[in-house]
Amino acid sequence: MAAPVEHSAQRSHGLSAFQADLARRLAAAVREPVRPGWMALSWRGVEVLLPLTDASEIVSPLPVQPLPHTRPWVRGVAGVRGAVVALIDWVEALGLPPAGGVGGPHWPVPTHWLILAPATGLPLALCVDRLPGLRGPAPLTPAAAPDPWRSAWRDADGRVYPQMDAALIRDRIAPGGLHQPAWAPPPRTDHV
Repeated sequence: MAAPVEHSAQRSHGLSAFQADLARRLAAAVREPVRPGWMALSWRGVEVLLPLTDASEIVSPLPVQPLPHTRPWVRGVAGVRGAVVALIDWVEALGLPPAGGVGGPHWPVPTHWLILAPATGLPLALCVDRLPGLRGPAPLTPAAAPDPWRSAWRDADGRVYPQMDAALIRDRIAPGGLHQPAWAPPPRTDHV
């Protein structure tokens, strides 16, 4: 009979230790600054880091419906889990030249779409042709950012990755909207 009581006491002590450790780690997490995690993604040879907080999910390409009167970098719209998202060529939208000769007269086909998180307020899917993986904050240090990027990060090998985030996309893409301005004929000057 003594064995079950002893086993129960050990289990109780183990649970108390677990709870104490969990409470200690939660308190430490509140005191420490939040360190962002990053997802490296590439499209048309341009590789960037996107904060994980701006990403919702990665999906395989779905059927796209053309959207008339949109900017050239809008590929169309698609339904993703009950939401309508616009698929955009973010390299073209940001006015970047494709790197390494990736491009040409025909649009490349994305192998993945990265859906932006609903919290960003941007119902967009980004074209992606390569997902180099996740990056932690520890080995990255700030680096000089070329235009149009606001910030960039250098990894342990010295490679610089621009940071693309929802704020940059919102500031560069959203003000003009996805639609082209309506065409209107030039004013007539030949009438009396």
